Formats: sequence, structure tokens, C-alpha cells
Amino acid sequence: MSFRMMSAPVSEPLTLAELKAHLDIDGDEQDELLTSFIVAARTTVERLSGQLLLTQSWKITVDAVPPGGLMNLPLGPVQTVTSVTVYDAIGVGTIWPAATYTLDLVGEPARLLFHGGRPIPGRRLNGIDINVACGFGTSADVVPADLVQAVRLLAAHWYAARGNAINPSDVPADVERLTACHRRLRLMT
Repeated sequence: MSFRMMSAPVSEPLTLAELKAHLDIDGDEQDELLTSFIVAARTTVERLSGQLLLTQSWKITVDAVPPGGLMNLPLGPVQTVTSVTVYDAIGVGTIWPAATYTLDLVGEPARLLFHGGRPIPGRRLNGIDINVACGFGTSADVVPADLVQAVRLLAAHWYAARGNAINPSDVPADVERLTACHRRLRLMT
């Protein structure tokens, strides 16, 4: 299974003005640098928490649907499945009808159930693409406040670390704590 971002969020959970106010910065000389810190902090918080913050499109590629037709989707929170494409042996894709699968958003992770027969791709590797829209929503006000705070603290940490002996790749403990409660629990057997 692999996944690839097809379109990034159109906005960030933290605005440039909010970060500048947090850092008590006037003027626009550092806007480009601060904006890059916001984007990098968002993607890091997404990685740490396992949650995509704002609406973005992803392609999940799998070899095949498991027997029984039920599969967990590795990204979250899932908003919708936009399409399922099944490839034949020579790589020609066919859109699988939406009426033949059900998206379960009740639990985490979201699950996709194929009914009336699961799709059988003609190629053994990368036989099915599942396009999904993920994220809490399109605006920052729907993102959990602790995750927005984690973005703020991490961007501020990187701003403070520029040119200093502080290792900017280190994630502050506060950011770790803020993201920890959003991680999916995995039971080991």
C-alpha cells in the first residue's frame, strides 16, 4: 500500500498574522521564512499526530482488496472517497461504481467495504487507486485547537532555532504532548 498527496490544503491552520503576533514580529521582512515554517510545522504535526489537518486530496494505491472486501484506509480523518479505479492487465483503468462500496466513517481508521463482489485488478501490483479527501475541514476553525497550538509552537521553535545551536529537527516536548492524544492506538499481539 502506498499513498501520495494529489492536492495540498488551500490554507493553513495558522495564519502568518497569527504567527507574527505570537512571535511579536512587526514588518514583512521575514514573511517568506515564517510562511515556510508554518507549512513545515503543519506537515510535521500531521506526521506526528497521524491526522491530516485541512482538506487535501490523496491517492491510496493497493495491490488488491482483501478477501471479504473490507479495508482500512491509512489516512485520516477521511471525508469522502472521490473515486476507485481498478486497472486491468495492461494498465487501463476503470472507475468502480460508487454504488458498490460503502465508506464507514464511524471508527478510526475509516473503512471501505466493497459489496456485491470486490474488484479484482488485472495486474498484481498497484492494481487499485482509491482517491480520498481527508482532513478535519477546509478552515482552521474546525481543526482541534491543540493541533493548531502544536503548529504554532513548532513554527516558533524553528524560528528561534535559526542560526543557533538549537537543533531545529528536535521536536519540543510540548508539541509531542499536544499531538500524542491524536495518534491511533495500535494493539500488538
